[in-house]
Formats: sequence, structure tokens, C-alpha cells
Amino acid sequence: MKTMKTITFLLCAITWCTTVAQQDNYGITLGAHIPAQAEDIPQGAKQFLLNKLGKIITDNGISDDVNNPRFILVPNVTVLSKNITPTAPPKIAYALEVTLYIGDGIGGNLFQSQSIMAKGVGTNELKAYTSAIRSINTSHPKIKKLINDGKNEILAYYDQQCDAIGKKAAALEASGQTTKALITILNIPEASNCFNQQNRKIASLYKKAINEDCSRKLNAAKALWAGNQDLGTANTIGELLASIEPRASCFSEVKSFYQKLSDRVMELSDRGWEYQLMELEVDKSEIEAARAIGVAFGTNQAQNVTYNTRGWF
Repeated sequence: MKTMKTITFLLCAITWCTTVAQQDNYGITLGAHIPAQAEDIPQGAKQFLLNKLGKIITDNGISDDVNNPRFILVPNVTVLSKNITPTAPPKIAYALEVTLYIGDGIGGNLFQSQSIMAKGVGTNELKAYTSAIRSINTSHPKIKKLINDGKNEILAYYDQQCDAIGKKAAALEASGQTTKALITILNIPEASNCFNQQNRKIASLYKKAINEDCSRKLNAAKALWAGNQDLGTANTIGELLASIEPRASCFSEVKSFYQKLSDRVMELSDRGWEYQLMELEVDKSEIEAARAIGVAFGTNQAQNVTYNTRGWF
């Protein structure tokens, strides 16, 4: 059901959601991306290289964002030499120049770049190539400088675009896209000056988003139950109700409806219902709960962003 698929963004566990969205650098995120123009990278090595880029990002204290991030870390690899070793059996030895770029993949603006050398040996070309990639030190001084400079550029972007970001969020809210409006504000790193200007909107957007979500899910659940009151339908409804945020204004009604269905499930199956409503975590701040929405919503979106890296290399 399309409605159910698009409104399951509250299912994410807060314990890891906050970690993904916000690590050592207060909400700064960066994604790994290999563009089409990096055509010399062997197909069999691309996932290996993406994993290495992700490790570079996280080892340097930034969240590795896999959900259509705006800012990206991009590689280009040049083979400087390929030799056959005078060993028995002979092996392939590669010397690579790996250039890393950080920039705004949506706007197409390159921020910073650095080149490092990497060498590897293997029993075939692919193994030698991946051996060279494996040898890259994620704490290399040039890499650390690249990431630090990139972080500063990302913060500068948000500070420069702060008014436009606020207007975009307002337009999304006005058009009924409350969750997207909330995420637009949540995407602003807490380390930026812009966050201090825009964060007052988070509480109201969060409450509006969870109230709308609660109403949609409760209405959908009631419609399903009105159409069919068997065990399969009850379980489908249970999935919906179990994902409703307990801070929502209609949660008391949700609890009443849940109890009604739970009693019916007991009659039908002579056993308890496997679905449980979410419990209010009193020690969880609204901004933590709001960030959980953002991460889960991003995870459920199609991976269809087209990046502009023309002219980066």
C-alpha cells in the first residue's frame, strides 16, 4: 500500500539514528560518490573504493551519508605504472595516483582536492588494484587537510544560504510537505551559525509532522478495519499503529483503537498480539526525535539524485 510505504518514517530506532545524523562534527554529513567520468576505475573495484571513501569520511569524524547527500567525496584514479614482479609466481604491481575531491554535488561547485600515491601488488590486475586502494591511510595528512577544509566549506555554504534555506522550508510547509520542511532545517549542521537562526522552527515542525502522521495512520487503520476484521488485517494495522510517535496529539485515540484490536486478536487467535505501541522516552529531546524522522525518511527515499561533477577533473 503506497500510503503505508510513504508514512513509515518514524520506525527508526533513536539509538542509532542520532549517531548516523550527527557524529563528532555536529550534523555535518558527506557522501561517497564515483561519477561516470571516473571511467578508468575497474568495475570490480568500485564498491571496494566506495567502502574506502566511506571509511575516510567516518575516520575523520564526519557522518557518511548514503541517502542522497548534497556534499560528496569523489575519487579519480590514474594508473602511473603497472609492472610484472620478478617473482615466482609473477605478480602485478600497480602505482596509482588517487585524487580526492570534495564539493557540492547538487550545485556542481568543487571545494577542495588532494592527491596521494597508492601502491599495491596482487596475483591479477584487480587484486593489485584493490591492494593499492586498501593501502590508502585514512589519516594521511593530505586527507585530513582535505576533510577539514571541506568541513569549513560546507559550514560556509549553510551560512551563506541560510535565508534561502529558511524560505524553502516555509514553502514546503505551506504546500503540505511538513516532513520535508522539517528535514530541510534538520540538514543544517549544528556547528553552523545558520542552525542558531533556524533551529527555533524545529519544535513546531516536528509536532506538526507527527500529528499529521498520526492522523493519516489512524485513519488508514480504521478504514482497513472497517473493510475486513480478520487476523491478517489486524496485523497490517498493527504495523501502522506501532510506528506512531507517542508525543502525537491523537495518541490517546490510537491507544483506545489498539486495545480494541488487541482484544479482537485474542478472540481470533487465542494468543496475545505481537505488535506493541511505541512508548514515550521522557529523556529523549524533541530534536533527537526529530532527527530520527529525518534519517528514517531519507532511508525510504529513492536513490535518484543526479550529481553535477563536470569540471572537477
